[in-house]
Amino acid sequence: MIINKKKGIQLIYNTVALQIIFFSCSINNNATSNDGNNISLEKKSSIKKENDFYSEETIRFEDYIYDKNIKSVILHKRGVELAEPYIILNSNDQLVLRFDDLNADFNTYQYQFIHCNSSWEISNLNEMDYINGFNDNYFENSEKSFNTHQAYTHYWASFPNEDVSFLISGNYIVNVFEEGNPKEPIFSKKFYISEQNIQPEINISYPSNIDQKYYQQEVDFNFIYSPNQIIDPYSNVNVFVEQNHRTDNMISNIEPNFVRENKLVYNYDDENVFDGGNEFRYINLTSFQSEIDRVEKSELTDSTYKITLMADEKRTYKRYLEKPDINGKLLIKTVDGNDWNTEGDYAHVKFNLTYRSTLNQGDLYIFGQISNWKIDPEFQMKYNTSKGSYEKELYLKQGYYNYLYLYVNDTAKSADIRHIEGSHFDTENEYLFKVYYSDPGDFYDRLLLYHIANSRKSF
Repeated sequence: MIINKKKGIQLIYNTVALQIIFFSCSINNNATSNDGNNISLEKKSSIKKENDFYSEETIRFEDYIYDKNIKSVILHKRGVELAEPYIILNSNDQLVLRFDDLNADFNTYQYQFIHCNSSWEISNLNEMDYINGFNDNYFENSEKSFNTHQAYTHYWASFPNEDVSFLISGNYIVNVFEEGNPKEPIFSKKFYISEQNIQPEINISYPSNIDQKYYQQEVDFNFIYSPNQIIDPYSNVNVFVEQNHRTDNMISNIEPNFVRENKLVYNYDDENVFDGGNEFRYINLTSFQSEIDRVEKSELTDSTYKITLMADEKRTYKRYLEKPDINGKLLIKTVDGNDWNTEGDYAHVKFNLTYRSTLNQGDLYIFGQISNWKIDPEFQMKYNTSKGSYEKELYLKQGYYNYLYLYVNDTAKSADIRHIEGSHFDTENEYLFKVYYSDPGDFYDRLLLYHIANSRKSF
């Protein structure tokens, strides 16, 4: 047994893809009717990209939409819409990438892949080092929306395919752009190629701090690997742990406490503790034809749907209630048509959170897959003094959406979930583990494991 003399920080990532429910939708102010009646949606020419913003140095290696006409970007494993965006190296797995272009004219779009290190910085590799085939492929599948008030064109592609496959594991970006303009992407999306060659042992339990026993979850974990597979795990292995895909409170650069034969042991008392938080809220708008669950008002105005949700309330001190959710994810669905990819409509959806006064030292954000798992300014709530509530209007496609409200204090390093949602040990959370290995003989970070653990299974 080798004892580690250093102490590292620890984090945990939990996730479990859960149940399918169909609902929720949102509408954007810019809608277009399929009968040719435009409700004024910005054309690409009117939102011309600035050359300096799209310089090579400022292209983002993250989930990001550059073009306001691009909506409902979804990347998942083929056959499982709620699956994580990763596949196993040299397997038959495929990822499916879908998006809508609200500029409903057919366009010619291409996509390319970029390999990144564990910190999402571009790797020092040539394309031929990580790609087999072509790296300027076309979206060959597209279809116009049908019987919707918002006109759009739906595009989709699957990869790896007969034109391109992946040679190594790691973090990847898929960059989507108009034909011939790779340095001016319309959006980018993260995904992972994993080797899945180490075995995780995850244990989620009450925290060591008795005072926080009913509010937090402690995550301990080990990784079993083959002999001679890893050289110097203290320096060359990097573990990332995220709770419900949150990166603001993510723990990385975690060193094992011990190395016992073929097992890396991570067992801390404080560094690996997370607030339990609360179950995700939801909106169910698979249909705009009637005011269903959690909808206060649904109306069609000037060929545009406007949805007002019932007001949410603070749950800080409310008793924990077990409710099924899909752990912050979203599901594009409609019961008003047969193909939700092309028959799902859009709506302006107004979120409301009752709050007696404005927060002077921070802001509230809507968080979930709906916000690309980021604390994004586009999802920041604004206070309405006359109504005594925080509000935000989003333009969403018909479907079922999970979300939470996170409070970001101006001086805090991470968001606070307790302030609005409360915190409970019993909450079902997903923890995502990503284990990278920087082999001294290679020039990139290998992804040895991409794993989702559900806290409920450890209770």
